[in-house]
Amino acid sequence: MLQINYLEGKYELEGNLALENTQSFMSYFETLLQYDSKIVLSLKKLASIDRSGVDALVKLYNKASQRRKVFKVFGKVNSKIAWILTDSKFRELLK
Repeated sequence: MLQINYLEGKYELEGNLALENTQSFMSYFETLLQYDSKIVLSLKKLASIDRSGVDALVKLYNKASQRRKVFKVFGKVNSKIAWILTDSKFRELLK
């Protein structure tokens, strides 16, 4: 299960970002990209992420860039998902 909380200008992801919820995650943030010029994500409380979750983050970043929108992912990642830091595509997103 994935929960998205908006706090102090950031969307904080809590729970698991995996294949079973990647589509709804993408839809949610694609809609936000239509209206917001800046999206900031925090992965601090994310319990787990799989390859489809990482790919979704990269796709959203690319869509935001194409639309000249800001899409940032804060790299204060907990040890449960530290493996994503080795992904070269994902490292480009970290600020």
